[in-house]
Amino acid sequence: MRKIIVCSLFCSLAFANNLDLLQKDKKESRELEKQYIESSYESLKNDWIGSIDFSSGLSQAHSFSDGDKTKFKEGQYGKSASIGFTQSIYESGGIEFTIQYAKDKFKYDLLSWENQNSQILQSMYDTLLEIAKLKFQIIQGKYQLENKDIELIIKKIQYEAGKTDIVELNNAVMSKNTQIKNNIALENSLKDKEFELSKYTDLKYDEIEILDFNNVSKEDFINQNLDILQEDSKVEMLNTNYKKMKTNYLPKVALSTKASYSNSDEKENIMIRDTNKDDAQSSASLTLSMPLYDYNKSNKLQEAKLNYLKQKSSVNDLKNEIAYDYEQILNQINTYEKQNKTIAENIRLYDDLIAANKISNEAGMTSVYDLDILRNTKQINEYDLIINDINIKLQYSKLYFKIKG
Repeated sequence: MRKIIVCSLFCSLAFANNLDLLQKDKKESRELEKQYIESSYESLKNDWIGSIDFSSGLSQAHSFSDGDKTKFKEGQYGKSASIGFTQSIYESGGIEFTIQYAKDKFKYDLLSWENQNSQILQSMYDTLLEIAKLKFQIIQGKYQLENKDIELIIKKIQYEAGKTDIVELNNAVMSKNTQIKNNIALENSLKDKEFELSKYTDLKYDEIEILDFNNVSKEDFINQNLDILQEDSKVEMLNTNYKKMKTNYLPKVALSTKASYSNSDEKENIMIRDTNKDDAQSSASLTLSMPLYDYNKSNKLQEAKLNYLKQKSSVNDLKNEIAYDYEQILNQINTYEKQNKTIAENIRLYDDLIAANKISNEAGMTSVYDLDILRNTKQINEYDLIINDINIKLQYSKLYFKIKG
């Protein structure tokens, strides 16, 4: 069975843009989204360039007034065509800001696209880890159920011997039933997670190998954080938009050129010769314009400026939140690592207890049930170690998928 090592891609951080693991339709949708962003950028970047316009027409003149018939020829036909071009050549910096705004928006849109990809892939990766954890929890649950069976057997023996009451026996029965329900719930959760994985990729869980992460420094987590980079780029975009808007109220110079042709065909009488008149001309002009008064100018500029300042302030607030998130994640990782040390000590203790109980069991001093409970409990603790390692990976994924590749 072929396997894809996803974590090597994740760990390189380039995986945030690698969509190969996604379903074909999802991958195509993301790629089309990027093409749309690139196309929008090209359109917006060249938005200041004027267009060449062409027009043509046919006409026929006819008068319904007898008096007017003496002023022009009845049944006059006309043809005309013109081509023109108007181009803004100076906008007090407006052209430069239009191009810069397109670049800033392109940067923001690409970061948003990359951030969305990273979120999709993080969801898929976390689902893989959750599936792995559930599989180990299901195996662990079987050992826990074996212990519940043994505890119930012991309580039955004690009850029949008059050494315990019905309440303790009933508690043992209920405890076993609770464990059975927990095991069923784990099986159902596994099916749900496998279905969730199928929404992201056509690959099965066992076709993807999961490797370890390395640590991420706080500096990298903040400086290369996709959320911060995205919101920072929005600050630049809004600032450029504010500067661009100010140029709307400054002088502009535009160059206009036009060439036209017209032809008129005057038919005085169907039996008399036709007279044709052709006329061709061209023109060029420079136009200086500037708004003298706009009632909403102050409000529009103030709104654009406040949007920029508000976004700038929210980025600073976001940086503080991201720094707090980093500390919180590291604290949770540290908690799991401390738990692992305690669990490892318990496993060593169970090794000693199993060795001692095995000797006493062979001597007939203890029952085989005691030895089975100790062995099962050791296995349960060993799976706790594995599950905690997966919990640590889940915490690290919160760091890695927030960093720009």
